[in-house]
Amino acid sequence: MTDALREACNRIFEYPPSPPPRRHGPKGYAECDSYKPWLRDEFAFRCAYCLWRENWEADGHHSFGVEHIVPRSASAELELEYANLLYACNTCNSSRRDVSLPVDLAKSNLVQHLELLEDGQVLARSEAGEDIVDICRLNRPILVLARRRILNLVRVLQTSTHPDAVRAIKELLAFSPDLPNLKALRPPKGNSRPEGISQSYFELRQTDALPEF
Repeated sequence: MTDALREACNRIFEYPPSPPPRRHGPKGYAECDSYKPWLRDEFAFRCAYCLWRENWEADGHHSFGVEHIVPRSASAELELEYANLLYACNTCNSSRRDVSLPVDLAKSNLVQHLELLEDGQVLARSEAGEDIVDICRLNRPILVLARRRILNLVRVLQTSTHPDAVRAIKELLAFSPDLPNLKALRPPKGNSRPEGISQSYFELRQTDALPEF
């Protein structure tokens, strides 16, 4: 197993050290769901809250949706602002509902407030973290069990010298097979960050620059 793959295994459930920088800037869609392909790429195909990945769902990205940092009930004018949107699994999204978060996720990083433990539990590192765990139900039993199964599976596979073990880990950490082709999309009011498309995961795959995991 390479050092890069070993490091990826150790960071499966690691929150980003800083707010994800926005690589894209689509504007003008009339429905927030139209931003979903951009957000999938923006948030690396995983839930911003619980870190669950599209690739682990039988229905892939259909189990995920568009989430608002500032709820629609609190600010109707931000409903279609790309900077106010996140990518989240449907369960975290529905659990949060329209409850306001204690931190602005457009400016604050969750690693200051949350840490995922080896037993699959999310540890709150601050009062704000406690609120986020509560609001999004990040320690709901079925999710804790699912995380623990992933972590245990990876630990067992890492101890094996069989070639199939490495292949299985790579499949577990692989990118979604249906990466969105952002170049083919035409936001009604354009894209303020067109340079980000060249670094989208679809384009990286087209140029054989996409990492294996």
